[in-house]
Amino acid sequence: MRPPPPSSAGNQAGSVIVLVLALVTLAGFFLTLFIERSTTELLVESRAREAARLRGEAHSALEASLAVLADFQVIDGGLRSPVQGWGDPLAGLDLPTRAGTTVAVQVEDESGRLSLPRLGAPELAALGQRLGLKAAEATQLADALLAWTRREHASTRLATDPRNYENENPPHRAPGRPLASFEELAAVAVARDLFYTPAGQPTQLLRDFAASVSLHDFPAVNLNSARPAALALAGLDEAQAKKIIAYNTGEISHPPGTPLYFRSLAEAQTLLGATVPLAGFDTLARCLRVRVTVRDGATSFHLTAVLAPVAGAPAETGATPDGLTAGAADLRYPFKLLALEENIELVPTPTL
Repeated sequence: MRPPPPSSAGNQAGSVIVLVLALVTLAGFFLTLFIERSTTELLVESRAREAARLRGEAHSALEASLAVLADFQVIDGGLRSPVQGWGDPLAGLDLPTRAGTTVAVQVEDESGRLSLPRLGAPELAALGQRLGLKAAEATQLADALLAWTRREHASTRLATDPRNYENENPPHRAPGRPLASFEELAAVAVARDLFYTPAGQPTQLLRDFAASVSLHDFPAVNLNSARPAALALAGLDEAQAKKIIAYNTGEISHPPGTPLYFRSLAEAQTLLGATVPLAGFDTLARCLRVRVTVRDGATSFHLTAVLAPVAGAPAETGATPDGLTAGAADLRYPFKLLALEENIELVPTPTL
């Protein structure tokens, strides 16, 4: 006997089940995409709000720190050394913050380094030799840096000729202005071979170079925070440089009634001798780097401002930059903003 033919109703029921399963699968797929997109958008919005809040906390801490620095500048007649008390300007200051948020501020005297925009070929070559380069390498490095940063400089070597940059891949030009960052050295002929490995990693020479010079322009090195390279290039021998550093760190005794820093070059001459040259030095901080760190859990916001103290600087000189203050037009702001950098370290994105 032959089996009965399949029922058309059974075929239709199977087709409906397959169709329903396909629709459920498709709906689940789109629902998953919707959830992932919504989670991403909510995460972005949450991080944007968190960054805005921490940014406000950081700028408030910066303004409070500058107020403290301004007080020291007026009371002590200038900012000379962090031992005056302005190295940690928020110490003892009851700055209101949200629960769970911590704020830390550190002030560094940038003018303890050599001002790179003011160094000529002899000083750059001498610095290179001090950092361990051979005389020929140091001279070539000095020529390369000047060819990159100064339009009027005439390069004396083929390797440092700024016209060579047009033949590189990609082609570019020497900007003819001071370095904007130490990372820019990766684009400078000769310098990139000395400051970076073939894999593009910074060398110890670059770290030593960055610790010795400042990218900012200021008229004199502060003797109260002068780095060894600045003291050596000024003509001080090793014994004289050690005396200055020991005086600044309190390792040698000070005359009764004198602070732990030089108030004038005359005091330094008393320590070293009247014949020791101190040209290019001062006893005032000419350039300050203020680092603000605001933490909330695993999220950190970093604000770095580089400022030049300017006693009684009027607002029209550009000393009241956007984001720092919005005072009246007659406000005499005692600092000029040279650089401002913001960076946020966010909580890692959770995996779904």
